[in-house]
Amino acid sequence: MRNWRSVRFRLVLGFLAILFPLVLFMLYINMYAMRIVQEQITAHYSSLLKEQLAHQDRLMKYGIDYLSQLEFEPDLHLIQSLSPGDDEYELAKIRLHRRFILDVNAFSLMDTLFLYTEKENDLLFATTLSYNAEAKSEALLRRVEESRSGAADVGLAERRWDFLTVGDTEFLVATVSLGSGVIAGVLVAVEELQQMLGNFDVGPGGGYFLADSEGRLRSRSDFPPVGSEAFRRTAIASEGVAYGILHEGQSYIVISQRSQEADLHFVLVTTRSHLLKNLPFFQKMMYFWIPLAAAVLLALYLGFLQRVMFRPLARLIQGMRQIGQGNFQVRLPVDAENNEFSFVSGTFNRMAEQIEKLKIDVYEEQLRLQEAEYRHLQIQINPHFYMNSLNIIYNLAALKDYRSVQKLSLHLAEYFRFLMLSHRTVVRLEDEIRHIRHYLEIQKMRYVSKLEYEIRVDPAHEAVPVSPLILQPFVENSVIHGFGGRKPDGEPFRIVIRSEDDPADPGMIRLTLADNGPGFPAAVLETLNSGAEFGPQDRERVGIWNVLRRFRMLYGGEGGISFRNAPEGGAVVEVRLPARSAHVERFESSAFGPSAS
Repeated sequence: MRNWRSVRFRLVLGFLAILFPLVLFMLYINMYAMRIVQEQITAHYSSLLKEQLAHQDRLMKYGIDYLSQLEFEPDLHLIQSLSPGDDEYELAKIRLHRRFILDVNAFSLMDTLFLYTEKENDLLFATTLSYNAEAKSEALLRRVEESRSGAADVGLAERRWDFLTVGDTEFLVATVSLGSGVIAGVLVAVEELQQMLGNFDVGPGGGYFLADSEGRLRSRSDFPPVGSEAFRRTAIASEGVAYGILHEGQSYIVISQRSQEADLHFVLVTTRSHLLKNLPFFQKMMYFWIPLAAAVLLALYLGFLQRVMFRPLARLIQGMRQIGQGNFQVRLPVDAENNEFSFVSGTFNRMAEQIEKLKIDVYEEQLRLQEAEYRHLQIQINPHFYMNSLNIIYNLAALKDYRSVQKLSLHLAEYFRFLMLSHRTVVRLEDEIRHIRHYLEIQKMRYVSKLEYEIRVDPAHEAVPVSPLILQPFVENSVIHGFGGRKPDGEPFRIVIRSEDDPADPGMIRLTLADNGPGFPAAVLETLNSGAEFGPQDRERVGIWNVLRRFRMLYGGEGGISFRNAPEGGAVVEVRLPARSAHVERFESSAFGPSAS
């Protein structure tokens, strides 16, 4: 036998064929995840910067609108019409000055409000910071003189923000001509605009700055690349998000947004390593620990296969060859440490003398096993319900709705815990109702507003012993067939469960389950009420038949289960059972004892 055709070679090759693609896939997923994280964070930064800048633009626009509204101020009309020194003229200036003081403190971005009158060639202004008030006044007077000497009065349709330097502080200034030699204006400190950039986490290797369209720096910044004009021009040219902008060998990610009101670009600069600061551990896992673990796992896997499979398999192959040659006297050593190969070796040792009988026994055993497995699966977890529940948990986790994940996981755990105890003959009605509530809560999280339920159980009935899962199959059948077969009408699918004393027989309790679905088909309703077993085509209703059979075994001829359709539509299941039954009492001690807790 050639080595490349051997089982040993193929097992190792198969293991490597599974392991290496997984390692490569994990590496790819890691790189893809890093790229997605980077794009998501930068997109979030860009969106947040755009929103905050839009807010500032609205405030700046409001500042100019405020200036234009001064045209309708009565005190301004007095200043325009009266002469300096007149009492009304001076009172009007005082009132305007008081208003400016109040408004400049109310406007979050406004640093200074001023009013220039050509009559007095003077400024009436209010500022939030008075330490450089004189310098502001001189700079504003120069600016007004330049504006007046350079061109005609600026009209309202040409309102705009320009830069004004006062000492070492950069301002944005907007002026509006109000006629009759009166000009109103507002100052906004560029440093005040830049403060919002400080809310962004750009890391120790990042920074932020403001610049105009020519690349001139308009704010203070201790970020080293800002000193490079080429870097600034490249940064402001990349509107939005730009990757891989280099400066002195370092690659940066730049997020830039331009103001709609002023010639000002707001720029954030960060590094890829900072955006992915929480991922280095995973990178180390992918590039070092996973390959190392794969190599160690391969070595352990080969040693394990040699001991538990290759050596016993070689002996078995040799024995099979002798059997093929007609030597039925061959016997294989039985290794007590390897249960599987011990069984195979023992079976092989008996094969020569019992081969025909063994085939028959194995065939019959397989049939019995399949039958037992089929019956066992009838009472196991609905795989669709199980997978749907896991899908809901996955989707909630992807949305980071961890509270709903906890809630659904708790309901699912309680649901399965009851199933694990469903081998008991009887349980309390309150336990059955609690189990149904967990099931409906899980379904409600799946269908949200499309499913509603109401449970009204008399507290006096909660301790009544019932067969486990006596109502749950009907509830599940109602959700599957009633909800699935119901035509959409805008109303949610509704299930109502209630208990009451049977007015016709005080010793009986009546449990009713009703829904507003399409109801039972006529043929199914006839089969249910006749008590006949379902055929192979009705395997999905085998749970209902199982309930009917267990009910008859537990309660004998007492009570019963009936099915009908409500006059207004919808299926109705009515379970009548005794509050106390001689048939049930003999099971209560075992069902409600310590083992059932």
